Amino acid sequence: IEKPDEALLKESGLEPHAIVQGNNIGEFITFPAGPEERLVQVWAATYPSSKAPLREEWGVVEPASKDLQAILDQFVSMHPIHSLSAHTTPDRLLHFGLFYRKHKDKWHKGRTVLLGDSCHATLPYVGQGANQAIEDAIVLADCLATEKDYNAAFESYYQQRNKRTRRIVNMATIMNKLHHTQNPILVKGRDFLINRILQGKTMLKMLEKEIVEECPVKDYAKYS
Repeated sequence: IEKPDEALLKESGLEPHAIVQGNNIGEFITFPAGPEERLVQVWAATYPSSKAPLREEWGVVEPASKDLQAILDQFVSMHPIHSLSAHTTPDRLLHFGLFYRKHKDKWHKGRTVLLGDSCHATLPYVGQGANQAIEDAIVLADCLATEKDYNAAFESYYQQRNKRTRRIVNMATIMNKLHHTQNPILVKGRDFLINRILQGKTMLKMLEKEIVEECPVKDYAKYS
């Protein structure tokens, strides 16, 4: 949504930054992005489905389409998705599936090397997909700059990135299962875990260590 205003957020019953956890209907998240002169309000909703959208449905969705209406009908009338989707221009309304992909064991062959989602596609539950691709690019560039042979550079890059990206992929997969589980025991465990994360410092420190402290990029100014 371009140039969101306070009235729209008030109509939606949301703060500028908001995460809503639905009961067996997926997640809803919204946040502002971009510089002040080009500020947009981003929103996204997930929903459980026995099958993914058809390939021809992926991409831009017509606001009046039956597919969109079928999705909206899953949410109660007071849910913010209704007002936000109504204010979203057609060219910015996207519909696509989320899939688990196994972390690849081989990232290079000959003069071809992979990075980002092509070798460690990550579900969006820890917010690390784009970050890990950026880390890949920086580590790969450093390896190519320091190794004399591209094969050695590719292997060094893989060795440096394999364990961290595998942990991130596994973490996102576990979070996905916890978010969408209908098992009452797991639901209680999930709610307890989220409560501990929000109220305590130990879990937050563990997440901070994995995502921030283990980041291979230390000199941010070098790459800005």
